[in-house]
Amino acid sequence: MNAADAYLTLNLLPEIGSGRANQLLRRLGDPVAILRASTRQLAETPGISPRLAEIIAGWRDHCDPEAEKRLAARAGVEIVCRDHAAYPELLREIADPPLLLYLRGNLEAISRLSRSLALVGTRGPTNYGARVARHLAEAAVYDGWSVVSGLARGIDTVAHRAAVEADGCTVAVLGGGLAQIYPPENRELAREICRQGLLISELPMRMKPTRLTFPMRNRLIAGLSQGTVVVEAGTRSGALITANLAMEQNRRVFAVPGQVDSPQSRGCHSLLKDGAVLVERFEDIAVEFSFGQPFPGIAQTAKPTERQMAEVADAATAPPPPPAAASLSELESRLLELLGRDEMQIDDLIAQSGEPAHLVLATLIQLEMRHLVEQMPGKRVALR
Repeated sequence: MNAADAYLTLNLLPEIGSGRANQLLRRLGDPVAILRASTRQLAETPGISPRLAEIIAGWRDHCDPEAEKRLAARAGVEIVCRDHAAYPELLREIADPPLLLYLRGNLEAISRLSRSLALVGTRGPTNYGARVARHLAEAAVYDGWSVVSGLARGIDTVAHRAAVEADGCTVAVLGGGLAQIYPPENRELAREICRQGLLISELPMRMKPTRLTFPMRNRLIAGLSQGTVVVEAGTRSGALITANLAMEQNRRVFAVPGQVDSPQSRGCHSLLKDGAVLVERFEDIAVEFSFGQPFPGIAQTAKPTERQMAEVADAATAPPPPPAAASLSELESRLLELLGRDEMQIDDLIAQSGEPAHLVLATLIQLEMRHLVEQMPGKRVALR
């Protein structure tokens, strides 16, 4: 067994994870030695219980690395272990780098990860938040930077979509395996990202996202980026986890201010109080990184004209005209009809629609991004 297969095996074993694997590596030296070690040797490692030692020693009974490699190959996924030259340098700097990465898309994007910016935020953005996220993503692409996010609903989706439409490189870090694209409505967006960018996960191909895997994903978003920008976030938002991880990794953290009574901005305001850099326009980020100086060896995209940059900046403050009724889906039209002229509790709207909650919530986000509805305090929604 070579080192790459040993890393894959360790990554597939239940309950091991990068933290315990790193403990074993520090004690035993390399992944092949770990799999060849006795149960007694393994159990002497801090954090490895006798039960886990038995799982590692008997790894053949718990995983099938050859089957995993075949599945990845059929899906067009490359598996890059920590010792591989293509492993992103920024990830080597964090406290618990993943043992390996599953990569799908344009592998040339790896070389551009040395100049990358994370854009994260709430799953339920306001119109303002969506406009700012779109502006920042477009401006970053115009200046030759990769946009990193988590493919989640809301701000993540807006950032990825804006980068794709600006013909730039964007990297989506998933909270599950690459055979489990989540949320499902972003599968087409994931395919579009793969043309110039990447889908990345450290998790086995078929592993479903859970409450535990999303914080793992967030540490990779922060780790793959030189800076993390939080556009909108509530006080319990996962975006704050990403920002805090970025701080721990000695990366720059930025926050976009919002209305003082907006629940979606409270997390950002908390970050600003803790020393995050305030962002009103992309130039606020540029100053921190000296954006006029391209990084050696990094291919730059064509710079836009001053007029194009002005148009992008204007888009952050001026909403586009509403779409024609013919462009609405059946569910979008039905939700607008149910709303009528009055505010409604979102739970009541879900009940009256007769559709699954996740589908209604995703559709409401789309309607809000298209400036047709707005979410109000108290989990209420109204026509704009």
